[in-house]
Amino acid sequence: MNPPEVVGLGRLKAMPRAAPLSRYGTAGLDRAKQSFLAAMSHELRTPLNAIIGFAEIMDGQVLGPVPVPQYRQYIRDILESGQHLLRIIEGVLEISSAETGELVLFKHEVELGPLILEAARESETLREARGISLDTAIPDDLIVRVDPDKVKKALACLISNAVKFSGEGTVVQIKAGIDDAGVARVEIADRGIGIEPVAIDRVFLPFVQLEDKLCRRFDGAGLGLPIARLFAELHGGAVELDSKRGIGTTAVLVLPAYAAAGQRD
Repeated sequence: MNPPEVVGLGRLKAMPRAAPLSRYGTAGLDRAKQSFLAAMSHELRTPLNAIIGFAEIMDGQVLGPVPVPQYRQYIRDILESGQHLLRIIEGVLEISSAETGELVLFKHEVELGPLILEAARESETLREARGISLDTAIPDDLIVRVDPDKVKKALACLISNAVKFSGEGTVVQIKAGIDDAGVARVEIADRGIGIEPVAIDRVFLPFVQLEDKLCRRFDGAGLGLPIARLFAELHGGAVELDSKRGIGTTAVLVLPAYAAAGQRD
């Protein structure tokens, strides 16, 4: 097995799609923005981690029982809300870091199958609540050379989107493999509301929600697809969408040939 590879990255060329503030201002404005985000990250994440940590202790009733069921539900709401807000903060910081070339990949060979299943577990609660099941077709020992944390996050964003926009009681299908060109592909297909073809480019912009009524029906800050594409492109790959309104969407995470180390014998 090859040793881990650490890849430093310059400014990501794809990010002008998101129209960063630096496009409209001076280098000083860009530096000020980064300083502000770094400071806000610390100021927000420190109390949030405390809130989440104490909520986890109470949710697990570590120090004693919580006898009132309604209180237990309040604790779970606090925990889930804190985790949701923390994910939004981290997403904003990741996109900002990519704009300034500060993200670094720590790449090594990993099995893609376990990464997919770990990513899928992040939407397990929502799947169970809506009666959505997973149908997976993932070969054993499918090896890729990637930063596992970032690829798992990209997968989690795509799977979470598929679950969120699927109809209740439907199936989300996940297939993975390496094509004839040596490119690793993970396909995530839902039977949800779908996207108009003319709107597909817009959904990759940070904070974009296609319709006001969808904002009310579906939670989210509009960061999942931008982050998934960001992490794919940092690996030299892509995220592809094929969607039909009212039928569903297939999202494909593509990792290039050099990232696909093949299948072990």
